[in-house]
Amino acid sequence: MNVLSPVLEESPVQKITFKGREYWLKRDDLINHYFNGNKARKFQYFLEQDLSQYKTVASYGGNQSNAMYSLSAFAKIKGLKFDYYLKQIPKWLKENPVGNFKAALDMGMNCIELEDYESFFQKMSKPKKTYHNFGKETLLIRQGGAEAEAEYGVKILAEEINAFAKKKGIKELSVFIQSGTGTTAVFLQKHLNFKVYTTPNIGDSEYLRKQFSLLVENEKLHPTIIESPKKYQFGKLYPEFYNIWKEINQETSIEFELLYDPVTLIVMNNYQKLIKGEIMYIHSGGTFGNESMINRYNRFFTK
Repeated sequence: MNVLSPVLEESPVQKITFKGREYWLKRDDLINHYFNGNKARKFQYFLEQDLSQYKTVASYGGNQSNAMYSLSAFAKIKGLKFDYYLKQIPKWLKENPVGNFKAALDMGMNCIELEDYESFFQKMSKPKKTYHNFGKETLLIRQGGAEAEAEYGVKILAEEINAFAKKKGIKELSVFIQSGTGTTAVFLQKHLNFKVYTTPNIGDSEYLRKQFSLLVENEKLHPTIIESPKKYQFGKLYPEFYNIWKEINQETSIEFELLYDPVTLIVMNNYQKLIKGEIMYIHSGGTFGNESMINRYNRFFTK
């Protein structure tokens, strides 16, 4: 039975074999049922703070966002109302909630649909000092937890990896992690003793560099971006995504995430022959959203 708890445990590291090569897998998906993966790292600072001065936590993003689900649990733990801003919700999803959306609703999320979501999103994407004023009693957390406070938890992740490498006597280590806003990747590179590679999911390299710079101005501390040779549209279904997801699940007996992981796994597999030393992949959690993704792929393959 999963208990709604703010306690975040250190995640284990295990060795896996995928497509004939051995990798270290950082199991951030096992930190906490409600706050796993990069969301646990991003929200750890807020989980440990006294937030009694607030009545509401607000955020925004997609209707199957992993952050949305984690924030709904976060708000419940802290005794706060949770307001979530998003595009118009499809009729079918309203009538048959599924995945992260259903779980967040069950936690008490208050959905606020916006007709002009894009304008709202652009405003929120600017530096924090230009944010719309939600009032002193509302804690606003940007999409995906892209806040400076995320550095606190990601630094702990970096320290765990540094300590693991020292214990194992690993001198050369390359770390792969997927990126949405790039928050975890940029703070990880800032504090890690090894090179971080990441792949953009939401936008291209230019978008990701801008997101990095909002949080860490020194470009020397930014991760290395590797784009897939093929351009993918975020949220669109691709047979190769489902295939590599299914393959790594079967080879490792570990469930990976179906929206962000596939393109990063494809890039890592293509690039791994050029890397000297050992490779670590960070499992960033988010598997609770697989329910809706699998339903989408079932309909996709049926058509």
